[in-house]
Amino acid sequence: MRWSFQIAKFFGIPIRVHITFFLLLIFIGLYGSRLQGARSGLFGIVSIILIFLCVIIHEFAHSLVARKYGVKIKDIILLPIGGVSEMEQLPSQPKQEINVALAGPLTSIVLSLIFFFAYRLLFPEAKAVNISIFQGNLLLNLFAINLMLALFNLIPAFPMDGGRVLRGILGLKMNLLQATRVAVGIGEFLAILFFFFGLFFNPWLALIAVFIFLGAEGEKRATELKVEIADVPVRVAMLTNIEPVSPDNTLGDVLDKMCHGLQQDFPVMEGKEFLGILSREKFFSALRNHPRETRVREIMSREFTSTTEDAPLSEVFQRMNSEKISVIPVIQGQIFKGLITLEQIGKYHMLCGLRK
Repeated sequence: MRWSFQIAKFFGIPIRVHITFFLLLIFIGLYGSRLQGARSGLFGIVSIILIFLCVIIHEFAHSLVARKYGVKIKDIILLPIGGVSEMEQLPSQPKQEINVALAGPLTSIVLSLIFFFAYRLLFPEAKAVNISIFQGNLLLNLFAINLMLALFNLIPAFPMDGGRVLRGILGLKMNLLQATRVAVGIGEFLAILFFFFGLFFNPWLALIAVFIFLGAEGEKRATELKVEIADVPVRVAMLTNIEPVSPDNTLGDVLDKMCHGLQQDFPVMEGKEFLGILSREKFFSALRNHPRETRVREIMSREFTSTTEDAPLSEVFQRMNSEKISVIPVIQGQIFKGLITLEQIGKYHMLCGLRK
């Protein structure tokens, strides 16, 4: 994810922090100081850091269980709204998805119990106080927050863990797409209830409801795409009406082609020989840093990921997402056949139903 950087690595899984997380710390520190003085601001910063350490443990529980089922974990990213485990794909079996989804909330419950018993052990005579990130007892605060984190994540709505548990349970009796649509429908219904309740009683709940609704819609679209292209070979969706560029063309020549056409990614060919690829990202980066007289051969990608006409489109799509590739050439033997792009996969998914 852009604007994030790695701070640690455990069990081979990188932990990354988005830069906006530090803006949250600054806001909490300033807001707490304004409310009750510098001590409360510092208490708030420490509380947020400890809460997010618990979030990391929560996400590691998901990741380690998923890795047990052969899922590759790219990283864990900390955002102001929480943590995200980036997985190349979710487990394909419903029971596995249930186990992966439950691992996080169960871990948060265990953490809450640890903090509660530590609080009772260290402060046996203490009376209960209001929970606040700006004051009180850190152990008691962490007990309550981890418990709330577990309960919140068990709401049966995407993108929370409870939504995935619900889909996994439904998946024991339905196919993936049916289970997703039912789970998404339930999640969106709950989101609408939360939204209207939040409008009158708690604006934060209304904001969370919007987040839930959008997350549910995103999950449904992603699942529909996954199911639709599951058994489709690359040849069915690839771009074939492709205009190549020569290695002796200049950046100015390519710019003219882009200005007068729709094509944005170009195979670099000399006669019938495929030499490399000039992606739009590579082109625009070169255009900013090189004169327009620069030859394509100087900036094209000679090392690239390729695929074949018979490869499953779903596998290519997964590889493009995991390797952050926007275009892949399709090569059969030594012969260039076409290009496959993320946009083309999306267009195929949108239009393929009209061809059936």
